[in-house]
Amino acid sequence: MFKVILMISAPLMFNNLVRTFYTVADGLFLAQLSAEDFAASAFSWPLNFLFISLGMGIGVAATALLSNFLGSKQYNRVQTYVDNTLLLTLSIGIVLSVLGYLATPWMLTIMGGSGSFLEKAIVYFKISFIGLVFDFAFFTYQAILNAQGNTKTLTIISAISMMINIVLDPIFIYDQVPFVNISGLGWGIAGAAWATVISKIVLISMAIYVVNQQSRIQPQLRGIKFNWSTSQHIMKLAFPSFLGYGGSSLGFTVMNALITSYGTNTLAAFSMVNRISDIVMQPQMGVGMALTSIIGQNMGAKLYTRANQIFKRAIIFILLMSVISSLIIMLFQDPILSIFIKESADSDLWIQAKEYLAYTAFIIFFMGLFAAFNGFFQGCGQTKYSMLMSLGRLWFIRVPIVMYLRYFTDLGSSGIWISMLISNMLIVVWGFYIYRKKDWKSLVQMQMG
Repeated sequence: MFKVILMISAPLMFNNLVRTFYTVADGLFLAQLSAEDFAASAFSWPLNFLFISLGMGIGVAATALLSNFLGSKQYNRVQTYVDNTLLLTLSIGIVLSVLGYLATPWMLTIMGGSGSFLEKAIVYFKISFIGLVFDFAFFTYQAILNAQGNTKTLTIISAISMMINIVLDPIFIYDQVPFVNISGLGWGIAGAAWATVISKIVLISMAIYVVNQQSRIQPQLRGIKFNWSTSQHIMKLAFPSFLGYGGSSLGFTVMNALITSYGTNTLAAFSMVNRISDIVMQPQMGVGMALTSIIGQNMGAKLYTRANQIFKRAIIFILLMSVISSLIIMLFQDPILSIFIKESADSDLWIQAKEYLAYTAFIIFFMGLFAAFNGFFQGCGQTKYSMLMSLGRLWFIRVPIVMYLRYFTDLGSSGIWISMLISNMLIVVWGFYIYRKKDWKSLVQMQMG
């Protein structure tokens, strides 16, 4: 069972790492300009995630449904669901790209941005919305490959896209490209955003080619027909995931607004350490994502005992990887932070980043378990529980704790890190309670109709 988990999750781990490097690469290069440029790119991230969360929800729903149908050999339903998933992602992606682009100045102002910081954030965010439609289209092709367990190819094309982004970043951002001593375009923060958009165009182009050449499941672009009942089924399953992702991103938006009130250094420290935790958490997150298709196929094939055994093995793997990640963080704290922070940077930035990184060494255990429960719930087609975990963690636990510690204690930014630890711990306890309480066999049978 460990072999099955690793075969499916290993490419996903690398694929997640690749996607994480989109933002990490931007941050690394922008941090060399100034802490303000770095913070401005990170400031808009929760809002961007809010818009993209609907596409992610559709992708999760499509992966769960397609893997269930493949596991139960209902091949006649697969094509209709693939076609309608593509129609949904494309149409919604176009609409949200336009709306987001137009509403960017208003949204970032509401979040508390001002002055040159706001101007830079607006530039970065507006360009990012141009790439949103390509993200949405990619979720369909990602679901097709994930449902079949073909994560290796997905990883390869994502790696190529990431490398393009890394190569373009310094060329677009700087006047003089470091190390190679050639002239760049000098676009600053706008250059980082354009590099990401171009790499996303390359990614969706490669995904379309791979699916058309290698997959037995392909969208039928000619004569593709909208099916209302199929789309309803997809959206019904996608909606809880969207609420979970969207509610989380909205919660992070509120968090960013609160964190901004502590100053640019706190926002920069928060963003930098989150980028670091995103990297060291990829093995755990990859296993969580892999569980969606593994559990989905086993549940669809009525191998209920095996599905639960796989989930338990996944928990063991996640805890082991969390121990390794925690040790890396504790042993190499200064070298890790020095990647983002210059030695000449404000000492307050160093202090806050070190403190948050210390808390992160413990937070990652609960984040890994959070990913595991999410993967299990989604694989069973019960996305409402994933939604409740995501919303509960932020809105019912973290944001209230942050606000209380902000206004009724003198903990300063330490209150933010404490709230991160407590919220992740409590929501994992709730997830374990739901896992033990529910009859998953009956719930899956009802979902399959």
